[in-house]
Amino acid sequence: MLVRVIILGCFTVMLSSCSNGWSVGNVDVNAEDSMYTFIEVLDQDSTSHFYSDHIRFNKDMWCFVHNRWEIVRKK
Repeated sequence: MLVRVIILGCFTVMLSSCSNGWSVGNVDVNAEDSMYTFIEVLDQDSTSHFYSDHIRFNKDMWCFVHNRWEIVRKK
């Protein structure tokens, strides 16, 4: 019974402190604060790929969705 009360209390505290965005250590995190900017590229078969904001064609680029190096080609 005590465990249920503690879990319910923690859940209530978490929900009561919600805001419209993310926060880490009571600091609001905005998209402008990110170290990375991503570009979404849709493949011919509608597969989504995310690369860093500096796309280099015909070079290896790290795909953050597939966690591997991929060559980006423009057709």
